Amino acid sequence: MDSGSKRDDVNEARATDLPAAQATFFAPAERKPPAVVAAQITQIVDHPVVKTMLQAFCGQVLVLNRERQILAASREFREALHAVGIDDFAGLRPGEALQCDHAGEGPGGCGTSLACRHCGAVMAILAAQCSLGPIHDECWITMRREQGHASIELRAKATSLRIADLDLVVLAMQDIGDQKRRGVLEQSFLHDARNLLGGVITWSEIIAGGDASDEATSSLKHLVLQLRDLVSQHNLLARAEKGDLVAQKVPINLSDLAAAMSAGFAGHPHGHDKRLVVRFGSEARAPVTDETIVRRILANMLSNAFEATSAGGTVTVSYDVHAGCPRFSVHNPGFIPDDVARRIFQRSFTTKTEPGHGIGTYSMRLLAERYLDAEVTFETTPTEGTTFYLKLPNA
Repeated sequence: MDSGSKRDDVNEARATDLPAAQATFFAPAERKPPAVVAAQITQIVDHPVVKTMLQAFCGQVLVLNRERQILAASREFREALHAVGIDDFAGLRPGEALQCDHAGEGPGGCGTSLACRHCGAVMAILAAQCSLGPIHDECWITMRREQGHASIELRAKATSLRIADLDLVVLAMQDIGDQKRRGVLEQSFLHDARNLLGGVITWSEIIAGGDASDEATSSLKHLVLQLRDLVSQHNLLARAEKGDLVAQKVPINLSDLAAAMSAGFAGHPHGHDKRLVVRFGSEARAPVTDETIVRRILANMLSNAFEATSAGGTVTVSYDVHAGCPRFSVHNPGFIPDDVARRIFQRSFTTKTEPGHGIGTYSMRLLAERYLDAEVTFETTPTEGTTFYLKLPNA
């Protein structure tokens, strides 16, 4: 993003400064007006404690006023935003400067939305303001970018600081994304691989015992193919995360894709006593896109749908052309609660307690936005269930 458009975004955010009486869903919404923020910056910018701290600390460091507005920032933070100087984001709150996806949802900007209740940075800041000492927390931020959404994981540490008559908070943020990404990918792969290898071993022992039935050989072949696909899928995601993936867009054969969907989930571990319905209209125009990536996205959607479906339930995958754009959808009868729905695309977020989860929905949007110029959305209600959509661009 160029500096001109960045300043336009900053000015737009500043123009929405709210009165003190403005409601909030979490942290206070009040802000200091630009003139007061400018005076506060002047008061601290040359203070030796502030200058030494910003130069000495590693990572991204911010100095915030009582209203959580930025008064000073380390060089690392400015570089992360491609900012020329403090004027590019002075007076904004951290989530607004980082273009957090939830920053504009609350009535008073960053910190005031329902999703902000789960933000480790806001929690650390508020705790520091209550004089609870240096507070550590983890912060997952989904940022808006020109090429789509990007996720970062930060370890946030906040501590209070008083200079002259100003009550300040120093917020230090360390990027732990690589650590989290490796951990989630490794745990996810090992979790899935263990499940598949358990089945391979079981059927292999049956065959070795002399019972080489058609069922045993067929099941073993199916599990081996699933294991092969698992390795390919994790390699695909690893390349996508690094930016090394190149989409190969060609017309998709919908009949072959429908057959693959049915065959691939015939023995799904969460598919017992559940039904999969594939509805690909024969008259629908075939999309021109990368079939490997589409299959990966639909596989994640279907896996989540099966997990959310009770025994006897039905999962439906469909394809149509909606508003001129090719669209896949996966429906299940389950409902996603609001607190989960607000965080569902965050990398590493999961409602599961065991390791090996927390990357499926994130990877859907990563692959769709960055490599297919597509969009992943969902709708969920207690009465209608949940539907995830993969909306492709109109070729």
